[in-house]
Amino acid sequence: MRKFQAAIIVIASLSMIVPNIASADTKPIEQFYDQGPAVKNVGGYTGILVEDAGRITGSHSKLLGMYYEQKNGAWVQKETFVCRTYSDPNCTNADNIWYDAVLDVCKTEADTNCIFGVTAIKGGKEIPGKFVVNFPEKSDYTFKGDASLKIPDGGLPSIWTFDGISHQGGDKFLVFADYFHPGGYGGGKPILYPHQFNSGIFAMSADKNPSYPDIRVRAGKADSSGKAWYSNTPTMGCFVIGAHTGDTGECGLAWPLPTDVRYRLEIRTSIQLTSFMHGRLLDPTIKITTDSMGRQIFSVEGGPVSVPVLSAWVKNSEMPKGLYDYLYAMNDWGGNFVYDDKLGKGRDSVQLLQAFDQYDANGFKEYLWWLEVAKDKAIGSKSVWIARTLSQQEIFSSGTSACLSNNNSLTGMVTTNANMYVSAPPTFNESTQSLDYKVSSPHLDANGKDNVGNYNLVLSSEAARCLYKFSKAPISATISIVSSDGTAQVATTTVNEKNGWLYLSANGFTFSAPTVRVKLTQEAEKPVVAPTPTATPMAKPAAAKKVTITCVKGKTSKKVTALKPVCPTGYKKK
Repeated sequence: MRKFQAAIIVIASLSMIVPNIASADTKPIEQFYDQGPAVKNVGGYTGILVEDAGRITGSHSKLLGMYYEQKNGAWVQKETFVCRTYSDPNCTNADNIWYDAVLDVCKTEADTNCIFGVTAIKGGKEIPGKFVVNFPEKSDYTFKGDASLKIPDGGLPSIWTFDGISHQGGDKFLVFADYFHPGGYGGGKPILYPHQFNSGIFAMSADKNPSYPDIRVRAGKADSSGKAWYSNTPTMGCFVIGAHTGDTGECGLAWPLPTDVRYRLEIRTSIQLTSFMHGRLLDPTIKITTDSMGRQIFSVEGGPVSVPVLSAWVKNSEMPKGLYDYLYAMNDWGGNFVYDDKLGKGRDSVQLLQAFDQYDANGFKEYLWWLEVAKDKAIGSKSVWIARTLSQQEIFSSGTSACLSNNNSLTGMVTTNANMYVSAPPTFNESTQSLDYKVSSPHLDANGKDNVGNYNLVLSSEAARCLYKFSKAPISATISIVSSDGTAQVATTTVNEKNGWLYLSANGFTFSAPTVRVKLTQEAEKPVVAPTPTATPMAKPAAAKKVTITCVKGKTSKKVTALKPVCPTGYKKK
């Protein structure tokens, strides 16, 4: 459930920096940050904040060379170095590398692994995005990769505008796309190409203040906790902060996305997007083409969705038993330390805001316990536009059919506004012959009203035919919503197939933890019946026709009529 916790624990900074654009009374949920439990400076508390936008924007470009050693039969971190290019011996000679490679804007035809274009669609009209500036404009951690090893360059997020499109905080939109590679090690030579692609579009405004911290990566020898590097993360409502030493601090403030606008993101890449995607989009569409240089042009389009946010703190001794047993059984754990007494060991000496960013089966189980802590109620709902591929960890843990977890092509995408879901491809239920997908959110919103869910599945027609052993004939589908108690819910559903993709959606269902069930069907192909042979009537022979000839002998002539007339002896044919 935690993003490679052996690699990092993020230390939170809670300095009193208050962004000056939105007051506390008007600040949208998009700018919410967790300040810890009501009880301060005492250990023994654990919290949770489940919202995945920070997982995207908190990952600035960085390249780390990681060295390991064996202790007690396990590989552990020994030392880590920051590299500005993969050719740095500290990275080329490393046991493995960790990188977040944020994609910059394509500025020339030769640029690859970059943002090719961004488009807003409003009222059916397409409005091309205009690149304004990178945000932040500089960083101490951008890096040069290695195209031959499919290690992309690490760049900077970009700000875009769209003519006639604005939001509560102005008219700027932050576009964020990156490739991620984890730095874990288990011996041998690791594969260095990216393990995951992440992308998002966010309404934003910029606030400058010298008190805002730069993004810092602290690397070196492993400390007593076994960690060889740390990185700070945006705090105080900033979802992006400056990353260059000596500059005035910058804070990117998030705002609600306009709900009447769809957005399309296009990237040009030499690193093929494969397997399965998931995210936060309404009615998504996918398009993949290849340019004249063999590079993939990947396009994903959709509207933003409103996602409930779960936030809760609990005293460890008062946790639900299942949650307590689950968390205390972990040997390794991480997140944001709101309080650490520096002397004690273990969870009871800290206030820990859990890292909660892997959408897998174990995380789903843990989430249901946190719903109990939060009394099944959200603190609000934030507008989100996110699309990403499965991480290698999510693929390995899913156990899904090879028809859906294809490493050579993109097989589909699931999007939902559910706060928690299992990001792997839908599970094929043999007994019901259906694709089952688990989603969950607090049942109630901040005002005590029902949260309403939506779900979209885009599945390649080829994957569907592989899964069900269908023919090339058209596919039909039905979608049903089954509540956790087994009862069926009423929802609005649509299904269609076009351009090699099957599109399915369900809207209007409620939570806490329903199952979305998709059943694909196809009429049996009618056997081709060979026509019964029909005997061809024999043609009746035509009646023989007699021929008449004239035969002569001297002055005497005689006519002879027969089928094959012959002149009598002594006569000649005239």
